[in-house]
Amino acid sequence: MPLPGHQSVKPTPLRNFRHIEVQPAALALGAYVSGTDLTEPQSEDVYEEIATALWDHHVLFFRDQAMSPAAQVALGRYFGEPEAHEIFASDGDYPELSVLENDASKPPEINTWHTDVTYRTAPTLCSVLCCLECPEVGGDTMFLNTQLAYETLAPSIKELLDECLLEHDVLNIYRGTEYLERAGGPNKEADLRAKHPPVIHPAVIAHPITGKAGLLVNATHGTRFTNMSRLESRHLMSMLCEHQQLPEFQVRFEWSPNSVVMWDNFSTQHYAVADYYPQRRMMRRITVAGRQPVAHARPRQAKVA
Repeated sequence: MPLPGHQSVKPTPLRNFRHIEVQPAALALGAYVSGTDLTEPQSEDVYEEIATALWDHHVLFFRDQAMSPAAQVALGRYFGEPEAHEIFASDGDYPELSVLENDASKPPEINTWHTDVTYRTAPTLCSVLCCLECPEVGGDTMFLNTQLAYETLAPSIKELLDECLLEHDVLNIYRGTEYLERAGGPNKEADLRAKHPPVIHPAVIAHPITGKAGLLVNATHGTRFTNMSRLESRHLMSMLCEHQQLPEFQVRFEWSPNSVVMWDNFSTQHYAVADYYPQRRMMRRITVAGRQPVAHARPRQAKVA
């Protein structure tokens, strides 16, 4: 049976690039990018084509790129101002970079589908993640397309979501974790609450670059829809999460050392598969400051007299 919004998932049309080569990874989202050297900073012409490919395909995969910290910072800065994370430690020499390290003593804990830091007034725009070390098998990352998930909803559900507002809370996922304990425990929790009170975002947003509509709904940071009862909110959240997580909206990436992944945080969710524990996995990440989500204004159909 076809998805309700359209008959099939159609691939994004390919553009003609001068500096990069792009090969789709799946119909829903994702593309492998080759033909350029990301190990050192590149020209703005190269970065401009990478940006175009990112907005087209939502997540980009690069292989065999031993990216230097300076090159990672340069690529991130092309998209905007780097930002620090509330929990993850920064690289000592490059404060713009975070090191995400998991092993037997630091188990992975954020094993849920999520869009990064939606508990902020202005969530992250995009991220660049470099693989420094990973197990031979396991530790993949999955991504889903929140714009396609919205596009395929029934018109009546879209109409309902037009008015929906979702509360997001930093402590919804971090409270009680070893991440928080290592960062300072109760004192860090109090600091997070003081700096990040719960925020409210539209359930359906316009992408800040492309203007396309997409869902901003995840149960990792999202706590409740504020304009309905808690029972209604719980059931709506469950339905939307189940819908977004359909395999038809996903792509899965198998890491190898020196792989680089870049994703558009305003049109995707991701899930870091924790099947590798207690083996070691170490990543280096830069995130770019975004902007406050704006509700998507869906055209209203004229009522028949």
